[in-house]
Amino acid sequence: MSKIQLQDVLAQRPLGLVFDIDGTLSEIVPTPSEARLYPGVAELLTELAGYAEVAIMTGRAAEDGARMVQVSRLTYIGTHGLEWSEDLPTSSAQIQLVPEALNYVEPGKRLLALVEREMAHETGIIVQAKSVGGSIHYRQCANPDGAREQILALLEEPARQEGMVIGEGKRVVEVLAPLKINKGEALKRYIERKRLRGVVFAGDDRTDLNAIYAVRELRQEGFTGYTIAVRHTDALPELLTSADEVVDEVPGMVERLRQIRDMLATLRQSGRHEE
Repeated sequence: MSKIQLQDVLAQRPLGLVFDIDGTLSEIVPTPSEARLYPGVAELLTELAGYAEVAIMTGRAAEDGARMVQVSRLTYIGTHGLEWSEDLPTSSAQIQLVPEALNYVEPGKRLLALVEREMAHETGIIVQAKSVGGSIHYRQCANPDGAREQILALLEEPARQEGMVIGEGKRVVEVLAPLKINKGEALKRYIERKRLRGVVFAGDDRTDLNAIYAVRELRQEGFTGYTIAVRHTDALPELLTSADEVVDEVPGMVERLRQIRDMLATLRQSGRHEE
């Protein structure tokens, strides 16, 4: 089977461009609140929205991701696919929560409250609440590995009793609803909603692997898709080997965005795209 070429995917219409934020469009920083888009990314996203459907797909809450990006005409998909907004949301009222997640709002709050109460002695723990569940960051702890073990041990039985799921990312423990909704399933829903014929996805973390697998699965069904992994020093090896392309760090991803913009401009000028 011949290797898929990025330009062939970019020639598809309708085309979707889907990006993670942290570690992909924003440098990894000690705390979530410190994160900022890499310089020039907002302008690039605005330009790309003139050529394709563009979505931000993040583990952050959709409102939080939109606050970071601040670009209209995009789809904002938050909490790994549980939240959707078809434009820049100015309040949580403009964000749709998938109906099947509603029963897990309160259990998620109880588990996060448990962590805040029982881990109050641990300096460096940051609890980030979302509409359903949330994230517990331990990157700033004096002993991150020890903090991770404490968090996991604390949550194991209560999560089981509450019917919630515990996941992990880079120096973060996730409290999740036990639903078959992840970035892979969310990407499939986005493709269906927008009736896309091609998609490019880029991400850097374990949760992005689901989206890369989804593109691989869709390609076996004849869909045209391309995946980009952003390499960091602690990148998951499977992520790097599963993607169609690997770029180095966020600056490498931003340079690839510029190239994608230029390729799309050339395709439009030449009329070489598939309607």
